[in-house]
Amino acid sequence: MTSTQNPMVLVVEDEALIAMDLQALLEEAGYRVLGPANSSAAALALLDNDEPDVALLDVNLGRSDVFGVANALAERKTRVIFLTGHTAQKLPPAHRHLPLVAKPYLPHVLLQAVKSALAQRDTAA
Repeated sequence: MTSTQNPMVLVVEDEALIAMDLQALLEEAGYRVLGPANSSAAALALLDNDEPDVALLDVNLGRSDVFGVANALAERKTRVIFLTGHTAQKLPPAHRHLPLVAKPYLPHVLLQAVKSALAQRDTAA
């Protein structure tokens, strides 16, 4: 994580059109995008080489979920925002305190969540 460059956002989303939309939205807002990754394995592989400032995680990835990635990011103290059509009650208890953006999301709501997560990261540093 470097403050001299635009913040990096990890995108984990298994729906290709949604992933491309997220990437375009984030890049237009000035963020660098890591991914998008369409599986937990792909996301974890990206984390071997890069350290995102914040992560947008689709909860349901086909037949699996994203909580292994969320756990890895928590160990790194990376801010996480879940993207889901479910409520926070569907999240494991360890992750229920994290921000959640409901699908279908409004672009300004998503960008505000990213901005808030980055601000929290900066005040915690």
